Parts: sequence; structure tokens; C-alpha cells
Amino acid sequence: MDYSQACDTITDEDTVVYEALRDADGNEAARLWRVKIERCVRFMIAQLPEDDAAPHLWTTLAGRPRLRRDDPRDAAH
Repeated sequence: MDYSQACDTITDEDTVVYEALRDADGNEAARLWRVKIERCVRFMIAQLPEDDAAPHLWTTLAGRPRLRRDDPRDAAH
């Protein structure tokens, strides 16, 4: 898989997780981590040939990530 287009997003997501940990906000760090992983899985599933995976499987299983209203990553993907 080619992640080159996602490098900035990956860096941004890792940075906010780190900042939440640095600020001792474990709940926010965990929430941000889930948002990151859910987005990654959806991206990887979308890369599969259509007959290999149900495209809405991850959203059905995990639900939508809870982004804050002011989160700029909401429009990134």
C-alpha cells in the first residue's frame, strides 16, 4: 500500500495523540487513537478490490469516529 499521500495526516494525528499524552489526558489520547486507527482501517479497506471486502464493513462494526467540531482532520479524508 502507498501511504505517501497520507504522511502529513499521519504526522498530524500522531502529534495530537502525543500532545494529549503529554498533557496527561488519557481519555482524549485514547479517543484520538481510535479516530486514527478507524480512519486507517477504512483507508486500507478502500484499497482492496471491491469483491474482497464489504466497503461499509468497518463503519458498520466500529461506528463513526467522534471528531470534535473544530477538528481540521474531519475534512482531510
